[in-house]
Amino acid sequence: MSISIVDIPVSQLEPNPHNPRRDVGDVRELADSIRAQGIKQELLVTPSGDRDGRPMYRVVIGHRRLAAAKIAGLDMVPCRVEELSAREERELMLVENTQRVDLTPLEEADGYQGLLDLGVKVKEMAERTGRSMRLVRGRLRIASIPRSVREASPAFAQLSLSELEDIAEFDGDEKAQARLAAKAGSDDFEWQRNQLRRERDRREWVEAARLWAESNDLPMLPDNLKPEDMWANPTGYERQRRFAQDYPGPFSKQWRDWQAEGAHPGVVIRFFDDSGSVVAYTPAKKTAEEREDGKAEAKRRMERERRHGVRELAQASAELRCEWIRTTVPVLKADVLRDMTERLTLLELMGAGDSMRGTSLDPNGWMRMVKAYSLFARPLPVVDEDPEHGVYTLNIAENAAELRRRQSVPSRRGVELLLLLLARREGAIDTDTWDREAYQCDLKGLNAYYEVLESAGYAVSDAERKGLEQ
Repeated sequence: MSISIVDIPVSQLEPNPHNPRRDVGDVRELADSIRAQGIKQELLVTPSGDRDGRPMYRVVIGHRRLAAAKIAGLDMVPCRVEELSAREERELMLVENTQRVDLTPLEEADGYQGLLDLGVKVKEMAERTGRSMRLVRGRLRIASIPRSVREASPAFAQLSLSELEDIAEFDGDEKAQARLAAKAGSDDFEWQRNQLRRERDRREWVEAARLWAESNDLPMLPDNLKPEDMWANPTGYERQRRFAQDYPGPFSKQWRDWQAEGAHPGVVIRFFDDSGSVVAYTPAKKTAEEREDGKAEAKRRMERERRHGVRELAQASAELRCEWIRTTVPVLKADVLRDMTERLTLLELMGAGDSMRGTSLDPNGWMRMVKAYSLFARPLPVVDEDPEHGVYTLNIAENAAELRRRQSVPSRRGVELLLLLLARREGAIDTDTWDREAYQCDLKGLNAYYEVLESAGYAVSDAERKGLEQ
């Protein structure tokens, strides 16, 4: 490898198109320093052919210095010239840039991808850059995000590492990645991510259900009788049972449990991929004339669909809140923790309505409270009912003893108190809480709770905001 240091005209130097750093940033202060003292460290360049009879050089290290030199008005800059292979160029640029704290995760990811394209193994990349193999693999997953997805949002280049990892999670589903990228920088990003995860889980659940049903020769509803949606009755059939990814267990277990309830003569099934459901129908027992008026059936169908939408909002919002609580509460500043604790205590004691009515929990509420607490804190000893072994409630001695033990640690007492208050509030929220047509609807209490969360940084999605409207 031949090496020499020479002064080269700025006009004969060109930026490297494979430089991981896409933006050299503000170099005005560096330009002032160069104007006063010159360039103290030479650039590393490699020959890149001739242009108009003049030799050209591609910058490998020193892009900021070159940009500053141009601003400072220098005609010549000192350069170390080395004959480098494409692989050596990319390795040097990546190693140089990974030492800087302002290299974005996306830039680093594309740098690793460039080396991978040249045949460099993950282990070697990790050794050369001082990174772990796990980190390199994670960055390569980010680099695999298609160009079309990156261009879906003008804020894509500024996404955080966690957001990029979330988008990369949907590798192979470009539409899903584009939907998520389009929410970059908005309060809806996490909501959209969770929605896409649910859709993916539903598709996988239905596919497993389909394979099991086919292997067990379950009868299918004829295609020519396909209903408009899962709430409608096909001609000559009545809807009997919906099996779904939202319910415990795979379709095979749900089906067997239903069959154990009794015979269902003439039953047929149909799959609804988008909703993650399988619906069972049986032949209609009444003639068309004997059945109830079609308007009444349509009204019931609309009500089932409306209630399903409210239930999905309740489940999705609870998931998002619990995830935020899990990651945020342990690192809250003392003043924010204290403010949330005081406000939630008042909400629990006084409520948010016109009367002084605090929160009370029925047995189902206590179940939800324990499950919520176990989602955003270290799980309690018993988090699931188990009737076979006599566990019918989660409000039991083992859980109470563990909660008291955690409260006994002085350094953890403030956080544990807030977690308990949050869990209690989560336990009070169910589908009816969101449902304007339900007797137990409590939009005032919900809004008061969301105000507390939002004061500590919780990003309220558009779907939640719409659901909270009174």
